[in-house]
Amino acid sequence: MRKDTVSNTNNVKLGICKIFFGGVDLGYTQGGVDVEVKTDTHIVNVDQFGKSPINEIIMGRTVTVKTPLAETTLDNLVRIMPGAVIVTAGGVKASGAVTFTGPCIANDTVTLNGIVYTAMVGTGVTLNANEFIVGVTASDQAAKFAAVVNADENSDQTASATVASGIVTLTAVNYDSPFFSFNTYTLAKSSTAVTLSGTTLTGGANPTKEYVQVPTAIGTSLLGIAQKLVLHPQNNADTNLDDDFIIPLAATAGGLQFAYQLEKERIYNVTFTGYPDPNTGMLFQVGDATA
Repeated sequence: MRKDTVSNTNNVKLGICKIFFGGVDLGYTQGGVDVEVKTDTHIVNVDQFGKSPINEIIMGRTVTVKTPLAETTLDNLVRIMPGAVIVTAGGVKASGAVTFTGPCIANDTVTLNGIVYTAMVGTGVTLNANEFIVGVTASDQAAKFAAVVNADENSDQTASATVASGIVTLTAVNYDSPFFSFNTYTLAKSSTAVTLSGTTLTGGANPTKEYVQVPTAIGTSLLGIAQKLVLHPQNNADTNLDDDFIIPLAATAGGLQFAYQLEKERIYNVTFTGYPDPNTGMLFQVGDATA
């Protein structure tokens, strides 16, 4: 007996989305975001069945996301133009120091702006995100902590880590701006083997000048710079990932369409292309990928 599913009008959904690329919100759009998935097939024919196909075989699948970005900031330009860099003058990036006086113990934590990094004990233990192995010496522990900070995709929005003689220096990924200061990024710890330079990063200052240099970028591998792209419906709470559209490896060659006219906005027209995971072949995901 066929089992009917129950239709639900709540399954009919409308609305715009937020766009996160490499964990960073790309901001407002104009005209909506378009997702297109194409599947190419080969139709199999044999003489004995004439023009009637006897099979159809999938040869490949592509996914693209087209989005007109309305916030034409220098930061967004760098994010959507491979090879582009911001050149600044007069700015100082906020920083802070995490000094290890010895190895941590199990479940010791160091927290950077709400991102909790936890020490784990064991040889060959499988680490979850933001976990690092208890070290042998202070210098070894500092190196292990710095490595997990730099490997964390969330740290792309916070700070990078360098290490020397048991001291990990956390440096903000960007300069302060008139609208935001990395000096507000907090530092905390539970470990007695750790000394912090303060409760926040400090020293950040706005650049006095900045501009973007855009090269031809000939020969750039887009797969080599691909990052996670997430489309999150704006009507959903940030914690509700049920309708997220995720491309784990996405990149864009870059695009602009500037109209210096009275009633025309300058738009970054960006097409993101998804690439399959080299190990699993996965191209994209829909829904809560943390399940």
